[in-house]
Amino acid sequence: MHYKIEKEASEFRAKYGFANFDPIRLKSLLLKLNVITLFKPLSENFSGMAVKVENARFMLINSNHSLGRQHFSISHELYHLFIQENFTPHHCSAGTFNRKDSTEYQADLFAAHLLMPKEGIISLIPDHELGKDKISLETILKVEHYFSCSRNALLVRFKELGLISSSTINNFKSDIILSARKYGYDDSLYRPGNKDVVIGDFGSLAKRLFDKEKISEGHYLELMNSIGFDALTNTNADEIN
Repeated sequence: MHYKIEKEASEFRAKYGFANFDPIRLKSLLLKLNVITLFKPLSENFSGMAVKVENARFMLINSNHSLGRQHFSISHELYHLFIQENFTPHHCSAGTFNRKDSTEYQADLFAAHLLMPKEGIISLIPDHELGKDKISLETILKVEHYFSCSRNALLVRFKELGLISSSTINNFKSDIILSARKYGYDDSLYRPGNKDVVIGDFGSLAKRLFDKEKISEGHYLELMNSIGFDALTNTNADEIN
C-alpha cells in the first residue's frame, strides 16, 4: 500500500508541475484546482473535511490548528477529493496515522508523501546525518520550514524513512517554538492562522446558485455571512462591528 500511495502522490505532484524536490504552495494549488476552501475555528480533534458535488469541490480547514498542521490537513483532504474512489464527506482528524481506519490512514500517507517527498527530504540532509538517529535539530528545522510542515508530521516521516527511532522522537517534540527562534526561524509555522480566510470563488458560486434559484435568499445570506460579508449592505461584517 505504501508504494501505491507514494506513486499516487508523486504522479499528483508531476501532474500539477511540482518536482519531488519542490515544496508546494498549497493556497496557489487550491486555486489552480478550483477547490473552494474555508478556514474556520473548529474543535481540536476536527482537522477539516472535504465535499465533492459533481465537478465542484469544497474544503473546510481548522484555523485553530498551527499553519504546519493545516498544510498537512489540506494535503490529507486532497486525497479524498482527487484520489479516493467513492468518496463520501466526513469529519477528519488528519495526522493520526490510524491503521484501524484504512481510508484515513491512506489519506495521511498520501499527505506525507505529497507534502514531504523522500527525494526532497534526503537532498536537505547533510551526508553525515544520513543514518538512524543522526539527525540534528538544525536539520529538522531546515526541512520543516522548507516544506512548511508540522514537527509531528515530519518526525513521523523521518521514522518511516529510517532516519529516527521511536525512542528519539520525543527529544524533538518539546520547546518547538523556542528552538525555532533560537535558530532564527519565524515561528508562525507553529501557530494558528488563516481564520476566516476564503480561497476560491465561494461568493461567486453562492451568488450564481441564488440567481438560478437553487438556494433561497436566506441560505444565500447565511453563506455570505459565513465568510464575513453582509450581502444586504455590501460590506464586510468586520467593518460593521
